[in-house]
Amino acid sequence: MYLGDINKEELQFLSVGHFTHDIVGQNLILGGSAAYSSMSAKKLGLNAGVITAVGTDFLHYDKLKGISIYAIDSDNEKSQHPTTTFENTYVNGLRRQFIKGISAAIKPEHIPDRWRNSEIVYLCPVANEIDPLVVHEFGDSIIGISPQGWMRRWDDIGNVYAQKWCNAKEILPYIDIVIMSEEDIAQFSEVIDEYAELAKIMVLTRGERGSTLFIDNKVIDYKAFKVNSTDPTGAGDVFATAFLIKYRQTMDPYEASIFANCAASFIVEKKGTEGIPDMDQITSRLKSVCY
Repeated sequence: MYLGDINKEELQFLSVGHFTHDIVGQNLILGGSAAYSSMSAKKLGLNAGVITAVGTDFLHYDKLKGISIYAIDSDNEKSQHPTTTFENTYVNGLRRQFIKGISAAIKPEHIPDRWRNSEIVYLCPVANEIDPLVVHEFGDSIIGISPQGWMRRWDDIGNVYAQKWCNAKEILPYIDIVIMSEEDIAQFSEVIDEYAELAKIMVLTRGERGSTLFIDNKVIDYKAFKVNSTDPTGAGDVFATAFLIKYRQTMDPYEASIFANCAASFIVEKKGTEGIPDMDQITSRLKSVCY
């Protein structure tokens, strides 16, 4: 089912992954990598779209105006799939996560033909919802992935725990850029060298310590922009979106790293999606800060 504003021209940025409800107090706010990345791409001036899956209970289409959306299950009253819902808590900067419901899987046959030639494709699962074969559905696109959702499992009460990425060798050789958080692989740090060797470009985000670029057997650290952090949620997706966009423009991973660190510095200053920056904000901060 198509929803939202469907643009006639080809997409410049396509996100694939679940929109989510994130429990904050008594409220269900918009979450999910697909939401943060598509909203970031739109705010940076790109024609953005999303392939997602939600339940009939999804609350936040109004926040996604101007983004083309292909939503699986959203129009099916008999669907057994609710919107994927998470509850996140942070203790000493570390996230503890619970999953309360999960929507439908996203498979190769769900990719609309008109979107298979999107300039940039960002595969961003949050709950193991993307079939790994989806990676083969895009011909000339620059494909970026954040694999955190392929590295999550949960127990009977919804307590989310990390699992080693079992499909890495099947996916990494077919994508252009992998971007992941050091938190995602904290329990499996030995895989860093393995993933860096398999991927053309790999970026490891490190929160307040910036990011590390792995390319051509080089390892380069980039410091974070110093800001007052309020909420780290979504920072990795804003970083990834900005990196992919700048890389598509310049084909320069070094410039993309600095640009992405700058973009991510805005999102942590406010709650939820409120801090997503536009191009003018990023450009201004890049000029004003001695990096």
